[in-house]
Formats: sequence, C-alpha cells, structure tokens
Amino acid sequence: MSKTNTLTLLINSLSKGEKRYFKLYTSLQQGSKDYLYLFELFEKGSDSIADIREAFLQKRPKASYEATSKYLYKIITDCMLHLRTEKDITTKLVTALLKANIMFEKSLYEEGFKQLQKIQATAEEFELYIIELWAARLELYYLCNLNFHTITEPELIQKQMNIADLLKYARNAHQHTSLYELLRHRLLYKGSVRTPQQKEELNDLVVSELNIVSNPTAETFESHKTHLLFQAHYFITVSDYKSALKTFYELNDLFEEHNYLWVDSPMDYLSTIEGILDSLHTIKRYDEMHFFLQKLQFLENQSVYFEIMVQRLAFIYTIVGYLDRGDFDEAEALKKQFEQTLFKKIHLLDISKQAEVYLYTALIYIGGNNMPKAHYYLNRILLESKLYYALPVYRTFRLIHLLVHFEMENHDYIEYETRSIKRSLSSSHKRDYLLEKIVFKFIQQPVQASGNKGRQAIWQKFKQQFDAISSDKYEIQLLKIFDFASWIEAKLCRKPFAILLKEKYQKTVETYAGN
Repeated sequence: MSKTNTLTLLINSLSKGEKRYFKLYTSLQQGSKDYLYLFELFEKGSDSIADIREAFLQKRPKASYEATSKYLYKIITDCMLHLRTEKDITTKLVTALLKANIMFEKSLYEEGFKQLQKIQATAEEFELYIIELWAARLELYYLCNLNFHTITEPELIQKQMNIADLLKYARNAHQHTSLYELLRHRLLYKGSVRTPQQKEELNDLVVSELNIVSNPTAETFESHKTHLLFQAHYFITVSDYKSALKTFYELNDLFEEHNYLWVDSPMDYLSTIEGILDSLHTIKRYDEMHFFLQKLQFLENQSVYFEIMVQRLAFIYTIVGYLDRGDFDEAEALKKQFEQTLFKKIHLLDISKQAEVYLYTALIYIGGNNMPKAHYYLNRILLESKLYYALPVYRTFRLIHLLVHFEMENHDYIEYETRSIKRSLSSSHKRDYLLEKIVFKFIQQPVQASGNKGRQAIWQKFKQQFDAISSDKYEIQLLKIFDFASWIEAKLCRKPFAILLKEKYQKTVETYAGN
C-alpha cells in the first residue's frame, strides 16, 4: 500500500476527539504548516487522491506534496502516541521504561531505580507481566553494571526467582492464549461444527486447555478471562448455545468486577457482549437482548474502529429481532439510521464482519420482496474479492443467493450453482448437510400441484424434515440466520412470509413466557 493511501486510511480512522487533539497539538508548533492544509483537504474526504494533490499544489506551489504527506503522517502518529501516553496504561508504562533508561544513561541511578520499582508495582497491579518482566530484567542489568552495590546475595537471588516466576507465568499465559487463538481461527475459517467428525477435530485443543487450567501458575484476571473465552467459543463452535450463554454471563461478571483492568482495551469485553447477544438470539430469548444492546451505548468510544464495531453489533442484533418477527419495513427504516455510522465506514471492518453486515442487509430486502437490492448486497461479498471464499459465511451467502435467484426465476443459474455447492460440500466431509439438501430439493423440483390440498401435502413432507433438524445442533447455525422453513411454507401454501414469521415469533415468545 502506498504512503498516500495509508495516510488516507489513517486520517479517516481518526475520531472527532483525536482530530481535535491533533489540531491542538499542532497549534503549539512553529513555522510553516503546509501539512495542516493538506490535512484539511484529506479531512473533507470528497475528492480523490489525485484531486487532493492538485488542490494542494495549486495553493502551495512551492511545497512538495510527497514530503508534506510523509511529514503529516509522522506528525499524526507522533500525536496519537502522545495521546495514548496520557490515556493508556500500557503506553504510559512503556514510556516510563524508556525514561528510566535515559536516567541511567545520565547517571541518575537513584531516580532510575525508583522509577523501575514504581513501574513493576503498577504493572503487577494491572497484570501487565511482560512489562513487569522487562522492568525487573532492566533493574538487574543496571545493578550488575553498578557491581550490586545496594543489594545482598539473598536479595539478588530473590529478584532472580521473581523473574523466573514471571517467565513461567508468561509462558503459561502464552500457551493458554495460543489455544484460544487457534480455536477462534477454526471458528472463523472453518465455521461452527456441522458433523461429529468436525467435533472430534477439536479434542486436541480441549484436552490441552484443560491441562493448562488444571495446573495454573497464577490465579489472575487474565488467566480466568482466557479460560472463559475459550470455553464460551468452544460451546459456540459445537452449537451448545445454552452452555455458551452461561459461560458468557460468567465472563461478563468477571469483566464488571475488574473494570479497571480492561477499560483501556475493551475488545474482549465487546466480544463477550457479542457472544451473549448471539447466544440469546439463537435460543430465542429476545426479551433479554435489549439489556445488553443498551450496554453498548455506554461503552466509551476508544477509536473509530471500536465505534464501528459497536455500531455493527447494534445493527445486527437489533435487526435480527425485526427479521425474526417479519417487520421488514421497520428493519429497512432501521438500516437507514445506520447509513452514516456503519455503512459509510464499513471498509474499516475486517472482511468477515463486513460479510455479516451485508448478509443481514440482504435478508431485509428478501423479506421485503426487493430482490434486486438483496441481490446487490449479496454480490458485495460473492463478487467482491477472493478473500471471502475462505469464510464459512461464504457458503451461507451462496445458499441465500439461490433463494434470490429462485424468486427471480433464474432456473439455469440455480441448476449450475446447486451443482457447484454440492461439490464443495462433498469435498469437505462425507456427510451432506441436511438443511442444504432440503433447500436443494425444493428449488430444483418446482411444485406442479396447483390445488391447495396438494401444496399442503407437499409442505407437510418438508415440515417433517425441518422438524427433524430443528433441534440438530449441527444445523442450528444456518437456521438461526434465516427461517428457511417459513420461506418454503410461504411459497408452497401461498401465505405471506412476514405473517408466518410473526405467528412463529409470537408462539416463541409465549412459550418462553410460559416457562
């Protein structure tokens, strides 16, 4: 990526507060400020890079656009680092370590050792053990250089043992986190378990994680958090959403009890809220979702990326309520409310999260019978980039895409795409996925019976198949995204899709209230 493109992304990612701080930061500098004018051109964001370059050179003919761009990039990153030093405890401690080094270089030994002791105490309090290890190792380095003039041999041995304990904990934490990262990677790029064989493939991670938990080096917030994150995402991977929800609730309690330990880096907490919302949606406990959606509103805005991550969750888990009860007009109206806060900045999200947003947007228009728009949003993923091919959600896009082409009566495409999907499924695992088989059977065998009784009889056969897989934990992942059963019933029985969804939603709410 060119420096200019990087600069564009950097400026677009700045929050309003960060932009204000940048202008305040640069107001203290003296001399020519061509870079500020260039910043203003980028901030407008309405022109191409070529137009920005031309506008800059017209106003500043003696300046170099390339040199000014590089300097602007440097000033922005310096400013952001300065801002982080004031707000972020990790950045603050790392900066303090660099200052301690300077003190020793200037022979201010007493002040340097005091600084290192203070850093170690703060790092221990916030469970930043890598920084604590760095500070402890630096302390021993300078004590050695000064011939250990202030400590006895037992004190030296104690400091060395403390470092050994920190190394042991760091190694244990790394192993634990590595297992969680592997599980997350499998969930993201292989998807949730759809066969017993896939579940067996997770056993190595589960056994390794249990070994680490059964032999802890320290009972800390970080170790407890990693364990609960691993457990919760494992339950999601195997579609045990009730257990996942229970674990996420434990994790939420842990975060709220130790707020000061994660307030500067809240992504894991956001992941916990997402896990709770996803689990609640899957097991149809809609009334409890509102409480956690409100929690999103009170999270402090850390950056533009964090803000759009929050907006993504708010959009998806508000929209699913409207979709599940067939309120497609309300869902479309809500989508418009997110145009500026989410869709305009969606390029800042990673590809899997962009795909989720586009998928649920397409479902709005499928429900509203606006197939051209549904087709457009599905194609944002299907035709955009080969990077999406590796995502499990890509298969979901293709299946939903078949429904859109069915509505548009593109039967030649349906035949071609169905064969393609079948090949991809058979190459993945021996067992065909049950939901896909039902959908293929319906869209490839157009209903010939014109009478209502004939259609009802055909629907009853499909209904039996849907009833058989409704509690199948290997099929829940797709069933929670879109109600294929109601869609097929609407086609066969010639009933409004929205009405069927509303009736089913009401029964679900009444059933849960009765319990």
